[in-house]
Amino acid sequence: MITVKLGVSRISVAFHDETGRIHCVLVRQTPRETLSPVAWRELLELPPPFWAPDRSVAIVSVVPAYTAPLEIALGGADKKRIVALDRSAWGLKILYNPPASLGADRLAACAGVRTRFPDLEGAAYVVADFGTHTVLTVVDGAAVLGGSISPGIGPQLKAIGQGLVLGAIPLRFPEKPIGGNTLESVTSGVVLGTVRGVEGLVRDMEKALGKRLNLVLTGGLSRYVRPLFKVDCRVDRHLIHRGAWRTAKEVQKKTPDTPNNGKG
Repeated sequence: MITVKLGVSRISVAFHDETGRIHCVLVRQTPRETLSPVAWRELLELPPPFWAPDRSVAIVSVVPAYTAPLEIALGGADKKRIVALDRSAWGLKILYNPPASLGADRLAACAGVRTRFPDLEGAAYVVADFGTHTVLTVVDGAAVLGGSISPGIGPQLKAIGQGLVLGAIPLRFPEKPIGGNTLESVTSGVVLGTVRGVEGLVRDMEKALGKRLNLVLTGGLSRYVRPLFKVDCRVDRHLIHRGAWRTAKEVQKKTPDTPNNGKG
């Protein structure tokens, strides 16, 4: 199976075997304008194994205007390879208001927790996704309660670099909280500040719920920021792909006529 995460800044395509294991992930920049199916295929430049007719495709998109032509690009005009993932497929009760406004990427990440960390199924946890935005999503049992959204580390570095007329600021690991120069100060404020902010939000969320939340990190920068956390947490940067794979397989099992049912 192939799973696709279509985000506002990047699109990633993962190649899974029949057990769900991810063998490779290809990442491309999300285009700034809508593309035709042909243009999508040219942009993605996927190797031959990704186009095998026996490989089903599950797409998690937060850019609705791009989804249909991408489905045609990957699944053909009849979209036979596409496994539809609607909101009822994730096995989660959505208490967000309105439910339709909760991003599919957040649902997929929550499903990915249950795939990657089976002991957390039915538990209370919060997923912290470190990507273009830093997004926290709280799950209690099988209910998605909500969370928080803030600018990601990358956009913060870009914005503050422009404001200080420094140009591009490299992503660096903060060695100390008290920056001895401007670059160190920015690194401390943005990178370490984001981590401490997440820790503080999780504490407040625990107080609001009256229970402990297991913290799970995901997203492109999750492994980078993991050593900065002072609280126990788990990490898997590909939770969205893992959740999409698990949910698509469950859809295939429930729907005998689902395209390529039973294939990896």
